Amino acid sequence: MARKLSIKPWRNKTYVLIAVALLILAVEPTQFIRKITDANKEAQAQLKELNKFATTTSWHKSYFDGAPKDYILIIGESARKDYFHSYGYPVSNTPFLDRNYSVMVDGMKAGGTYTIGSLTNMLTLPDKIKWQPKYDRTLIDLAKSAGIRTYWISSQGMVGKWDTPVSAIGKKADVVVFLNKGDYSTKNISDYALLKPFRRALKNPTTQSRLIVLHTIGSHPDACNRTIDFKNSYRVKDKNYEYLACYVSSIKKTDDFIGRVYEILRREEKRTGRPFSIIYFSDHGQVHRVDNGKILLNNNVTSKFHYDIPLIKIDSDSKGSVILSSEKSGLNFTEGLANWMGIRNSDIPSYDLFDGKSDPQDFGLKAKIESIKTPMDRAIDLSPYID
Repeated sequence: MARKLSIKPWRNKTYVLIAVALLILAVEPTQFIRKITDANKEAQAQLKELNKFATTTSWHKSYFDGAPKDYILIIGESARKDYFHSYGYPVSNTPFLDRNYSVMVDGMKAGGTYTIGSLTNMLTLPDKIKWQPKYDRTLIDLAKSAGIRTYWISSQGMVGKWDTPVSAIGKKADVVVFLNKGDYSTKNISDYALLKPFRRALKNPTTQSRLIVLHTIGSHPDACNRTIDFKNSYRVKDKNYEYLACYVSSIKKTDDFIGRVYEILRREEKRTGRPFSIIYFSDHGQVHRVDNGKILLNNNVTSKFHYDIPLIKIDSDSKGSVILSSEKSGLNFTEGLANWMGIRNSDIPSYDLFDGKSDPQDFGLKAKIESIKTPMDRAIDLSPYID
């Protein structure tokens, strides 16, 4: 993004550090504590609401329109769109996405600014006026109502105040695998560990279509912990940029993970003849901050870039690559996924995430973004500091 706009603050390290430091000083010190408290209260309220619909659904009858197919939904974590080379970041950290046929949406907006707030809106049919999820209308229940076999395979935590509402949606699937039985910080489980249960799921013979959700840990803080097992991480000559290098490397690892999923599906396609489609998106972005001169990324405050997330689709029969500049709201995400899977239901309108058309209604999203007072913190180019 910074390269596209010809903004090159990275050429002056002092400028970068001062600018990011000013960003932190511009935010009142109590905002971080207040945000954590508010998010915790909201998570507890959502969990209470979810418990009402733990075993029920209000979806009307669904119909599947199509031939048997494998639909793979990869959920990323804390990955800002402007740190992907495929979206214009100067460091080449998306070699798989760069060389493979795909449809990329430049303009996808998250359903919120943290995991629960975003994914519960994006994986249910939410109240779009109140920006609140409806747990009796989840994506998993919708797919099941159309006769699609569902899998939820996660390296995220299964329980915990930051995990439970999303994992409760996942636990509605026909097959559920949580590699981490505690909260996300209990174990540092690599996303590569998802590949074994993923292969196992594909080996089960079926005549149904399948929705397999792979919920990754992605670029979740601490990003350096996420890349311990990744051999192709970036190394920098300036310690102040070490964490940024981990973050950029975590996206490269995500790119490699998507590539491995793709290769597994290709082999299965040759074996069984089943076509497939992959969608990757991230739940939200992060904000820069400076700690003793070190550039970090986390969720201590909200940035305007928190809503800017990647959305990428790769089909087994793709013939070319395209980037679609269209504003899409995370509040319409479940409708878009229904269309992707060929599900017809009277409760949802026909809606295509990949038609290249901006949503006519943003449900107050632009106003929400404009109300964010944090100074603009565009992506910082790591390339001058790489060894």
